[in-house]
Amino acid sequence: MFPHLLFTLILDCALVLLCLVAHELGHFLVARFYRVPVKKLGFHWMGVYVQRVRTRGWPEVSICLAGAAMNLMLAVAFWDVNHWFALCNLTIGWVNLLPITHSDGSHALDALRAMYPRASI
Repeated sequence: MFPHLLFTLILDCALVLLCLVAHELGHFLVARFYRVPVKKLGFHWMGVYVQRVRTRGWPEVSICLAGAAMNLMLAVAFWDVNHWFALCNLTIGWVNLLPITHSDGSHALDALRAMYPRASI
């Protein structure tokens, strides 16, 4: 019983890490698409990260939302293959869209506000 539980725990942790890597890969790919310099890719005790130069306008909004978009696309793609992996991606995707301090959603909202300063977004 214990070896099965340990294997399941290790597999689940690996799938969560894969979801986080996919999220950051989304940011990285869209930043490269817009030719925005990426300073650093790495692993931290809190997870995976991408450090990049901030830009303005729609490129900034797109880069901010790309990680969550990657997770949501993976959730749809894997729904019938592995529900756990799909739900992990779905959760990471929608939570990152929330306008919580330091989230992708708050950064995208800040970029939109900078584009349309008079509008009440």
